[in-house]
Amino acid sequence: MHRYLSIAATLLCVFALPGYAAEAGSQQADACWHKAFLASNADATAACYAADAVMWAPGGTMTTGNKAIRDSYAKFFADNKVTNVELKPMGDKTVGEDSVGWGTYSITYTPRAGGAAKTENGRYTDIARKVGGHWVYTVDHASDDPAPTSAKP
Repeated sequence: MHRYLSIAATLLCVFALPGYAAEAGSQQADACWHKAFLASNADATAACYAADAVMWAPGGTMTTGNKAIRDSYAKFFADNKVTNVELKPMGDKTVGEDSVGWGTYSITYTPRAGGAAKTENGRYTDIARKVGGHWVYTVDHASDDPAPTSAKP
């Protein structure tokens, strides 16, 4: 009987761990952020950041600390209705309690004051750290894609 339990436990580890590893490190922080941002929830979005996190939002200045990051998101959500968010990870690396991830994003939102929907496309690089058993951003740097340049003859 113990032999069968041992085999079952081994098989569970073999099949379960790769699924867990698929969302380790920065990807867990990304999943937290994606869900909270799409819900336009400033408190939940800020919960994806460490207390001393640093954030550079596209076109914005540096924001430092969880409260300031929360306030930045609260203003964005008060001014805009988010309708779509896509993160496309391109890579990640986790070493111990630190993880870095990078990729591209697309965010579609409509200004609450009126006007047409806007879509912003860009790229991001994030550093996450395991705090209290959860991965949270310590550095979040996103930037808009540059405007296309005309080809030189």
